[in-house]
Amino acid sequence: MDMKKKLEEAYIPDQKARKEKVIIGLSGGIDSYVTAYLLKIQKYDLMAVTIINDWEDWKGDSSQILSCHINPKKLDAIKEFCQKLNIPLQVIKAAGEFKDEIIDEWMGHKLTGTLARPCWNCHELRMRILHQKMKEANVKHLATGHFAKLFHQEATGKVFVHTSNDEENDQSALLSRLPQDILKSLILPLSDLSQKEVLKLAENFGVVDSPKELKMHQCLSWKEEMTPIFAAQIPERFRKEGELVTADGSSTIGNHMGVFHHTFGESFEFRNLGKTTKGFIGEYSGANQLIKIEEESYFMHNKILLTNCEFSTESSWVEPQKGFLVVSPEKVYECWVHPKTLSSAFIELTNPEFLIEGDLLSVIKKKGKNSKVFLTGKVQYVPRDPEVVEGEESVPKVDYSRDF
Repeated sequence: MDMKKKLEEAYIPDQKARKEKVIIGLSGGIDSYVTAYLLKIQKYDLMAVTIINDWEDWKGDSSQILSCHINPKKLDAIKEFCQKLNIPLQVIKAAGEFKDEIIDEWMGHKLTGTLARPCWNCHELRMRILHQKMKEANVKHLATGHFAKLFHQEATGKVFVHTSNDEENDQSALLSRLPQDILKSLILPLSDLSQKEVLKLAENFGVVDSPKELKMHQCLSWKEEMTPIFAAQIPERFRKEGELVTADGSSTIGNHMGVFHHTFGESFEFRNLGKTTKGFIGEYSGANQLIKIEEESYFMHNKILLTNCEFSTESSWVEPQKGFLVVSPEKVYECWVHPKTLSSAFIELTNPEFLIEGDLLSVIKKKGKNSKVFLTGKVQYVPRDPEVVEGEESVPKVDYSRDF
């Protein structure tokens, strides 16, 4: 399909929606700019909203720690863009909400040695603010530059999320965790386009943007300049130094300056018997401030539990479903999904794969474009099957503290 035809067939909810007012989220990136242009071409009456999330305690360049950071220079560019297209702009500063909902939770994870995924929470916060602004303005539709597809089922009135045409830049998992009232209001002009096509459109529209310092899911990676912030806000008893030990606890590898300097699952090199050995940051014991350095095998799992799941009602969950676990665009693994109670699902993979507890992952129906998003959830390890010595029978011990 050529570009012109794609533009002519761009998604419009209905004929009456033409020329209606639409709230558009403008981040100052290429995708949101092209989204605005496409909606202008379709004669929508646009009102732009830019949300500024900032960590006020961070005194350095926030673009080094936050991919969504909008500095004064970028904000000026957004204002100039809106003036050029005659789009009214409202800037919302959400530093307070950002600290309460994102930073505080992230700091909690850092102090307990567990994995944080702040970009998921940040995305939900920004979408919630946009939707609230839409309601306050008495507007029916909200537009964003996400790469994903939405399908409206007339019989039930529900909206289902599918993957986009761009597997590498697909954002369907993020949208699948949003409530139905937000999904029902969404317009996604980029749903049938790839990033390559969007960049070509941007070139035709004369839109330019400097590349981001960070990509999504790289936000709030540890920097030593964060240490004074932790020192000022966290009691000393939670910031104690300790030892790095082998997985079995038999040997000390070295010392750490506080668990918050490390991230669960990150690679860690150390010297062992005169050789450089690669390990991974493992569990942290707050009682004695020990951090275990694990081997890769600790993170290799073929059975996990996904908790805090958002299930798609587009599929029946009466019986197990075959799907694909998405860890990254390059790491998509065939699996079986066994739905459980309490918004959880047991995931069974064909082979053990490197999975980090606490990570947020999605399961899709099939590899490739336009696939149903079955569910998203947080990884929780389950007890491994005990090894059975040949000739002996073994009854596995159930860990009821982690029963599902």
